[in-house]
Amino acid sequence: MFSGKDCVATESALCIFYYYILLSIYHYFIYFIFIIISIIFYLFLILYSFLYMQARALLKLHHSNICAYKELFVTWDNEISSLFLCLVMQYSGQGDLSSVIKEKRQKSEKIADMVIVKFLGQMVDALFYIHKQSIFHRNLKPSNILVTGEASFMLSDFSTETLMTDEMKWKIRVEENSKYWMAPETFVFSFTEKSDIWSLGCILLDMTTCFVLNAEEITSLLQDIRQDISRLEGVLTLMQNGDNSSLPLFPILFMMLQIEPSMRPTAKDLTDVPFIRECLTVAGASSVKLKKSLPPKIIDVLLEGGIESVLALPYLRMFTELITFAMKTHVDSLKLQVDGCSLLLEILSQEQDVVMALDENVTSSLLDTVRKYSENEELLSLVCTLLMMISASEVAAENLRKVGVIPDLLSILRNFLHNEKICLSCCGVLWSLAVSENNVDQALLKSAVPVTSAVLQEHLQNGRVTESACSALWALSLQGCLTENEYEPTTALLLDVLRTNPERPVLVKNACLALASLLRLSEISALRFITDSKGSGINVIKDAYHLHFDDLEVVESICMLTNEMVQYGEMVVLLVESLPLPHPQKVAKNTVTVAAQGHVSCSQGRLRVRERINWN
Repeated sequence: MFSGKDCVATESALCIFYYYILLSIYHYFIYFIFIIISIIFYLFLILYSFLYMQARALLKLHHSNICAYKELFVTWDNEISSLFLCLVMQYSGQGDLSSVIKEKRQKSEKIADMVIVKFLGQMVDALFYIHKQSIFHRNLKPSNILVTGEASFMLSDFSTETLMTDEMKWKIRVEENSKYWMAPETFVFSFTEKSDIWSLGCILLDMTTCFVLNAEEITSLLQDIRQDISRLEGVLTLMQNGDNSSLPLFPILFMMLQIEPSMRPTAKDLTDVPFIRECLTVAGASSVKLKKSLPPKIIDVLLEGGIESVLALPYLRMFTELITFAMKTHVDSLKLQVDGCSLLLEILSQEQDVVMALDENVTSSLLDTVRKYSENEELLSLVCTLLMMISASEVAAENLRKVGVIPDLLSILRNFLHNEKICLSCCGVLWSLAVSENNVDQALLKSAVPVTSAVLQEHLQNGRVTESACSALWALSLQGCLTENEYEPTTALLLDVLRTNPERPVLVKNACLALASLLRLSEISALRFITDSKGSGINVIKDAYHLHFDDLEVVESICMLTNEMVQYGEMVVLLVESLPLPHPQKVAKNTVTVAAQGHVSCSQGRLRVRERINWN
């Protein structure tokens, strides 16, 4: 039995025990709260540091079309227990682009063409500047573009990566109407530089259609094109029924508003588009190094006439470069490559001046297509025809040399020797490249000789192909690309060509020029020319002369061949006696005037025929 005193003592001990337990729990609770607060503070510190670094990057932006950030500070909102990073921007009292578009739409008025041209130039230049520094805007829309003059604009209100990739913050901070301008991929919080390109395309679409679409219609359109880009075609039809001065922008809009980000151009890609280069020039772009600038008079015309005056520029060239840009961007689409080549052929066949203006980007794009589809005979036939047309321009031929087209041409010829169209085109390109005065890799040209000879043998009955191949052989022989072992068989092959196609004047001219070059280089060629097993070349030339005596170019080439035969002594007597040469007055200047003074002389002095030749 416990006494009363024992019970009191026990209760006291229990109270003390419970007190210490509660005190320990309290201490641990305080410690736990302290840890939680420390973790939260640490997380806030990390978040602040991250935001601060992003904000610091914005403070370093210095561009005439980007709203400058002056300073930053942090504030705490007790009501919602949130930390805010505040950026102080440059003030602009002229409003933003959304108010301009809204005013024009209410009045059904179009935005001036030159305003759109300058806007596009300024925005592409600004995006090129920030993207080069790995900074994305992420929330590009009309209300975030400040108006600083009649045709002067500034990007503002950049969104940080933290805000735009956090779902909860995104839902809270991003207004519903802002989402109309956002790219499809941003709705799953994926932002790249191409997301800004989509947004710029949406803004351009809004600006160019403000006089034909009301607010509800443009909102619906911006939502629909995220699922179906073909909705733009309906707008194009509507624009064609109204003012069509903005039509040059539509190919660019189709590029910028591709649903798949990989199919969209970057800001750097856009700077290669001819129309945008013109916009950059007019806007006085500071970040993009323009390859070419428009003459001042053309810029004056643009400033006075607007977008429609751009059509007075070489618009075919613009469309040509747009097509090749699309081909390069979508190189994996075979159908697009075929359609693009067909369009280019149609354009270049109508306007040869366009060929002269093509730059290295076009030839590089075509070469990419050749290498991607090296086994597709149909496409290669189109591309090779294009290359032949392009190589007719000395500037374009130089571009082809720069991109290294010769190995690809030879590979195509070897693989498709049976294809007449490919052989005709490739030999034409080889002639253009080999005949140039610029230095060409001799090893490459030497490897072209057996391939070209194989073309002649394969298509001996086809006059058009043999014409092209003979011209290529002539140019290759002029460059000294034939080896000693190739002189005799090549001479025999050219004689076979003349026997098979004597009625074609261009072929006869090209074959005679090639033979003249070979005879100049080698006595072996001269011997084979005289003693060919199928008949002497003298008889072949005699027959060719009788067929084409009234064609001055053919006669000139025969005279050149005759002059080369002179150096081989007594063999030329047979030629002189059997070949009635034309009256010297009928031979054009700068040609070899064999017997112009009534004499034929051997350069080695071994033969001097003084008898006057009968010219009749």
